[in-house]
Amino acid sequence: MHGVVLFKIGIKAVRSVNRCHCRNSCRRLVSLNTSANNQETNTMISRATTAGQPFVAPRMPVTRSRSLLVRQRKCVSHRVMGCPKTVCTAQPAPQEGQGVGSKLKQLVTPFSNPEANKKMLALATAQMLCSVATLIHDTYLPVYMSDVLQMSNSKIGNLQAIAQFLSKASGSVSGIFADILSPARMVIFGTLLTTINKPMFAASGIVYSTFGAIACLYWITFGKIFDRMSKGIREAPSKALIGDLATQSGESAAAAFSLRQSMATFGALFGAAVAAAAYKVSGQNYVVTFAMAGVPALVALTLVVYAFGTGGTKDGSAPAASAASPSGEGEDEQVQLTFLQKAKALLGAFQPAYWQALIIVSILYFARFDASFVTLRAKTVMDKASLPVLTSIIMLTQAVLATPMGLKAKESVASRNMVIVAGIAVLIGANASFAFIPSFTGMALGAFCIGVHMAMTHGVTIGMLSSYIPQKTIPGLGKITGTAWSFTDMVLGVILAYSNSLAGFLADKTAQQGLGNIGCFFGGATACALSICAMIIFSSFGSLGRDDLINQTKKAA
Repeated sequence: MHGVVLFKIGIKAVRSVNRCHCRNSCRRLVSLNTSANNQETNTMISRATTAGQPFVAPRMPVTRSRSLLVRQRKCVSHRVMGCPKTVCTAQPAPQEGQGVGSKLKQLVTPFSNPEANKKMLALATAQMLCSVATLIHDTYLPVYMSDVLQMSNSKIGNLQAIAQFLSKASGSVSGIFADILSPARMVIFGTLLTTINKPMFAASGIVYSTFGAIACLYWITFGKIFDRMSKGIREAPSKALIGDLATQSGESAAAAFSLRQSMATFGALFGAAVAAAAYKVSGQNYVVTFAMAGVPALVALTLVVYAFGTGGTKDGSAPAASAASPSGEGEDEQVQLTFLQKAKALLGAFQPAYWQALIIVSILYFARFDASFVTLRAKTVMDKASLPVLTSIIMLTQAVLATPMGLKAKESVASRNMVIVAGIAVLIGANASFAFIPSFTGMALGAFCIGVHMAMTHGVTIGMLSSYIPQKTIPGLGKITGTAWSFTDMVLGVILAYSNSLAGFLADKTAQQGLGNIGCFFGGATACALSICAMIIFSSFGSLGRDDLINQTKKAA
């Protein structure tokens, strides 16, 4: 009987110790409590023996431990031994199944704010669907224009140049309208135009059979320009909207831009595959293949209308005219500025960190010349039939790695700068592979490095610029987020144009010297080195190394 009593008391002591997080202090208290219990039990036994009655052990409360399943459960000894509540807590149980599932969930969670994350996923998915739609008709559109409409390569190239220029121009205008109407409304409007545009390519068959090849040529030309302009109308407002969502969540936008980049790349790959399958199944029918592009575009429109068409201000993209000042009295609406004052206020709204980031990205974009220079180099050292393999390597690598790199860059400013510098260094390796390894292995290695570079830098550099673009209302100007993106895209677009001209000039120079068309890669490596130097200087002595300059709001506790 004594053994049973002591055994129960011992069990109680062991449970109390195991449930307490601060073991050293609690063990001493349990020992004292156990001694007191033993003395009380011996007294009860002696009294029962003296009275000639059998001893009945008192029933002791047994508290079933659930501390391994519930976080922050109180220690049992809180009530008995006075263990401090703030210190004595149960150890959280290790959760099972946090491997692949938890990592996959993290990849699609750029923001911790559920509402902002939901809207970001809707925006990225719509972008992916638009990429699917575009690649469905763009995969075979050059072939259609060449074989059916008898357009020369120079005419096709000129059409592409005009379309790209108008895409940038429309993006500049749409950013300004995004500040007036709201980024969300402009995204919806741009997606609507994209949805209207896609059936135009399928209608080319009817135009050709009814009005002839010349009319169809003009129809396709207008359709292609319309397609790029609708994309430009979506671009700047989309970036402004992501910046608003990042500010709403109080986090860096790097992961969000990388997620959008990754999903858009996956969409391009899937769209090209759908186009190839439709072309084959339809018996090489261009019209049927082009008609497939309307389906994902319509789904994208439905998605953005559902996510952003509520007209509310939860998405952080309320029209500038209705945006109140921090005091809630709208004093900024009363400020009247002249044109020169507005220009000065606009330039003054950008902090030095923005200009430093723009300088770094601008230098880098001199190394971002068109992929056609890679193709021209590759066709001299490998089979032409294998050229599409290089594009697949670039896109697959970029699609797989972009989101993880964005999440890494999101951790801190130091992590972001490290990812950008490492990504630029990888592009130097790509240029070296194309220039000094004239074989399929060298071309494939260079393509892989380009994919890694784009994954590490494209979305992250856009996120870096977004971090320093003003998100608040500027007195006398209102919101300027969309306008800032229009200006940024215009600058980078001009630099890309000059980079291609410079790349062509350098490639011709080395070709004339009998070295092959590798001069563009020397120029690209030089631009990369200068960009890395600028990043090191601005992060060490400038503003790009400071965490306090990021556009973030304080998270709710």
